[in-house]
Order: sequence, then structure tokens, then C-alpha cells
Amino acid sequence: MIVLKDAVIHTVANGTITGSVAIEDNKIVMVGDFELPKDAEVIDCTDKQITPGFIDAHCHVGVFNEGMGDMGNDGNDATSPTTPQVKAADGIYPEDEAFKDAVSNGVTTLCIGPGSANVIGGQMCVVKPISHILEEMLVNDYVGLKCAFGENPKRVYGSKGTMPETRMGVAAVLRKALQDADSYRIKRDFQLSKPQKDDEPKEPFIPEYDKEIIVEVLENKKKLRAHAHRMDDIQTAIRLAKEFNVGIVIEHCTEGFKIADYLAKNNIPVIIGPINGTKPKVELKDATLESARILDEAGVKFSMMTDAPVERIGSLFDDIRLAIRYGLNPESGLRAVTLNPAEILGMQDELGSIETGKSADLNIFNGDPFDFRSVVETVYINGKVEYKR
Repeated sequence: MIVLKDAVIHTVANGTITGSVAIEDNKIVMVGDFELPKDAEVIDCTDKQITPGFIDAHCHVGVFNEGMGDMGNDGNDATSPTTPQVKAADGIYPEDEAFKDAVSNGVTTLCIGPGSANVIGGQMCVVKPISHILEEMLVNDYVGLKCAFGENPKRVYGSKGTMPETRMGVAAVLRKALQDADSYRIKRDFQLSKPQKDDEPKEPFIPEYDKEIIVEVLENKKKLRAHAHRMDDIQTAIRLAKEFNVGIVIEHCTEGFKIADYLAKNNIPVIIGPINGTKPKVELKDATLESARILDEAGVKFSMMTDAPVERIGSLFDDIRLAIRYGLNPESGLRAVTLNPAEILGMQDELGSIETGKSADLNIFNGDPFDFRSVVETVYINGKVEYKR
């Protein structure tokens, strides 16, 4: 057992306390003021502050690799507007240098997805930066289905003279894919439940993998993860989700601040960012550093992303500090890279807060985490030290 003793602990779930954290195997086993076990390895954390490990809920680390040019580009299979069958996990290069950048800055969990060239881009996955063997990194190989609205699929397929080349076309392509998968599900379920006569051989059912992936969304086992910047694209994404009664998360949500009350009323979670950059696309012209504050004050559940390598994944918590400078409540900021993304990923029982029974993913800071001058000194992932400054 390891005990991190006498620290300021930002539990997220239960406020900020002064006390200790005990780790055994890969779990948090005690938090707060407790008698030190006799056989524990005690680490004095006086004047230190501990947070949960940070979660980047939307990035492209390993599929768009840093420093490798086109050779490191495996994030878009732009051969068809709908490619639900492709897995981001199959394109990850585990030695992308961004994984080291992540762990050295306290990002202990990454949700990695395909790019946004296609209306349906493929399956997003969750990894932890603990190995150069993908199977050892992989937590979930299908956590949500990436789809994209707006300029990216329009540009890619409009330039080829194929559908979609308008926003109408983007919506139509996604609607048809969902409808085709729903029709497939009806036929599948009928065939599998059809009574078999004694004198007839049972007709074999041959599953169609691409449609099975979308069926998981239709059955609310997975969520649509919808790339949408403009407020009209955000509304179209939500409208389609309602039409098919599926769960949805809005990714980027650049103009979401304009319709924050609408997002809150419909209980739509969002993942905003990257916030610390320029405006290279027309869809970003109204981006504001006040977006996080506005969404938070409206009651929208939001997380922060880097969209790495669009922005360095190591800058994830710096973005929270920047949003705080523009009015965001610090507690909401910490929650945006811990418990909120854990909930969006459906992993809140395992990640996102410092509580007994959760994974021992912890960051030890040398001072107040919200101060730009503070740095992560030690990072634990699954109860093991993965980085020490």
C-alpha cells in the first residue's frame, strides 16, 4: 500500500480537503483523515496538491502523429462519407510523442477518434498512456461513433462531386445511414426470432458489421459523438438525435454559447475546444474564450478538449486555467477535465474523482493547480508512477 500523506486533495466529487490518499494495487482504497497502516509506503505530500488524472475526451493522438507529416496521418479514411466500420484503435501509433506529452502534464486518459472528413467517421476509443503495446493501453475500443456536420464533410466530398456537398446533404447522408441500420435491425431481429419448422433447416443469419455498429447507437448502447461548430449544425445534430431517439454529445460546440439555454434545456453534454488557437476556419469566426463560463452558467455539462494535435495535448489543463481567467468557476474547470468527461464516456464509476474504489489515476502538483506557475511533479496511473519530474 502507498499513502500520499498530508496533501490538499481536490476530490472533485466531495470538495477540497486536507488529508491523505491510500493506494493499493491499482485502486484508491482510503481518502481523508485515517490511521496510517503499519506496512504502508508513506510519501510526504506536505505543501503538495493532488487532483484526479485529467481526461481529454476528444483528441487524435496516435492517428495524427506529431512530427511525421503525411506518414503519420491515419485519422481519416476519406473513401466513403460513411465508414462506421473503422476503429480509431486500429490506426494508433503507440509511440506518437504526444503520449509522453500527455502523461507528463497529467493527462491520464485519452479518448481518441477518427477525424471529421466523413459524415460517419468511425469508432472512438479510450486509452491510457502506460505502454507502447496498444492492448495494454486500451480501455475501450468503441466508446462512441464519430460523426461530423458542417464544412469538413462538405469540403471533402463536394470536391469529389459526390454527396454531401451541402449541409442538407450531410444531414441526409446521416439520416439514411441511421434509417438503413434501423431497417437492418428490424429484419435481423425478425429472422433471429422466427420459429423454425422441424423439417426445415434454419436459415443462417449473416451480420453486417457496419450496420451492427450503428445499431449499437440506435439501441442507446453507444452515443453519437457529433463534430459541430456552428449553431445551426449543432441544432441539426440534436434534431437528428431526437428523430432517432439516440444519445448525442456535441464536440467542439464553438457556437454553443449562443444557444446555451437550448443545450441545457435538452440536457445535451458538450466537449468544447480547442480554445487556445487562431481561427483558421470560417466556422470558428465567433469563437470566444468566454464560452466555458457561459455554458457553465447556463447549466450545460461541458468538458474541455485539445483536439490534439490541433493543440498540444499537454496544454489541456492550461486551457482550463485560461478559461478561468475569462470567468469560469475553478471547480467547474477542474470538473471539465475529470468527472464530466468520465460521465460523458460512461466511465464515472472508474474515473474522474478521488474516491474509494476508483482507479488510482492521480496528479501531484507542487502548488495550487490553478496557478500557471504550478507544475505536475508526479503522475500515477492505475496506482503506478508513470511520470516523475
